[in-house]
Amino acid sequence: MDATDRYIDEHLQAFRSDFDHLISIPSISTDPSHEGDVRRAAEWVAARMERAGLEAAVVETEGHPLVMGRHEAGPDAPTLLVYAHYDVQPADPLDEWTSPPFQATEVGDRLVGRGTADDKAQVILQIAAAEAALATGGLPVNLILLFEGEEEIGSAGLSSFLRAGGSGVEADHVIIADSMMFAPGRPSLLFGMRGVSYMEIEVRSSAHDLHSGQYGGAVPNPAHVLSGIIASFHDERGRVAVEGFYDEVRSVSDELRREWAALGFDERAYQASAGGAALVGEEGYSTPERLWIRPCLDVNGFLSGYTGPGKKTVLPARAMAKVSCRLVPAQDPDTIVELVRAHVLAQAPPGVEVQVHKLQADPPWHGDPTGPLFTAAGAALEAVFGAAPVRVAGGGTLPIARTFSEVLTSSVAVMGMALPGANMHAPNEWFPAAHLHLGAKAVVRLYRELAASG
Repeated sequence: MDATDRYIDEHLQAFRSDFDHLISIPSISTDPSHEGDVRRAAEWVAARMERAGLEAAVVETEGHPLVMGRHEAGPDAPTLLVYAHYDVQPADPLDEWTSPPFQATEVGDRLVGRGTADDKAQVILQIAAAEAALATGGLPVNLILLFEGEEEIGSAGLSSFLRAGGSGVEADHVIIADSMMFAPGRPSLLFGMRGVSYMEIEVRSSAHDLHSGQYGGAVPNPAHVLSGIIASFHDERGRVAVEGFYDEVRSVSDELRREWAALGFDERAYQASAGGAALVGEEGYSTPERLWIRPCLDVNGFLSGYTGPGKKTVLPARAMAKVSCRLVPAQDPDTIVELVRAHVLAQAPPGVEVQVHKLQADPPWHGDPTGPLFTAAGAALEAVFGAAPVRVAGGGTLPIARTFSEVLTSSVAVMGMALPGANMHAPNEWFPAAHLHLGAKAVVRLYRELAASG
């Protein structure tokens, strides 16, 4: 057996104890009452990096701190930066958990707890890989482990830290360790993530709510108006009907689409993960393609009138909808906001005031799935999991990937070890127990592949 693999196996219980301890810290970045817990997690991670043999430091930002660990292999070695995050989502609703959320509980072959998959297992296995490599003959790349405590609230501190340019952080390659494999036994490498434009649409007709008997049928109803606007967003083929929405959308190669068609995407399992929802969308594209390479527009929330128990015959003065657009290369998020705004205003009838407020605008990210990082990571994953990773894109938005590609290097890939259906952000979040040591072994091989390729 490889000496580094043996080290990981022999120290697996210690790594598991580290994992249990980190899960026990409720590092909920969005809740001010847990600010101390977030800092406690950062300090623990930094101390654990030091024990692994890295030079580590807690780096202050305007928000929650970063943790950085470094190893210098020499000026001729390539530099790999690995990103992960130690903050987590709130555990609510607590009554839906089958075990305490901030206790790593082994259930069959799964480790259950808040932050197991997103993203504390990735933090621990990256530290374990670095420790094992250093303890068994050296770590052949310049390594930077950069872990943040604000991923769940937008990564503002990390983005400012990188863009300020004074951090001294340079890298040839970046691995984002915050995602999942395509399927059990089928690792994946992500080369793109969709961007997002998020808006709030408000329709107002009067200064206050009105009696529906005295005014219904005689004045505009904002809920009716907004419902009509929402209904105009799509045509009968499932395409977004906003003029200009698809103008900058790039197509992917036929080769990649054929590769995806041969993956055997499990539609039934995906449907089950969606709570049994029917699979619909833009005509002419498969479910994976709709998620990975096509943009979409969705209503995320709708509020108007009386929604309490019983009845109240009210004519609402206001209606509001939250709307998001997931974007693909080369759509510009600010342009999309303006296109949606123009569409909404064009649909609005006389007699109401309509406003569209921009809340978020993050561009999509797209890397090179044929570059040297993908080649090295592909070989490393195949050596451990016995299957070549699939090259896919992600349906969500990861703004920090775009920041890395703009500030540090275009050689960026997302490599995660969680599995589909891991209940990220939901009760009973879980991570496959075996992937703690398998993931660490794959990362060690990545070091070697990158060093060999220069």
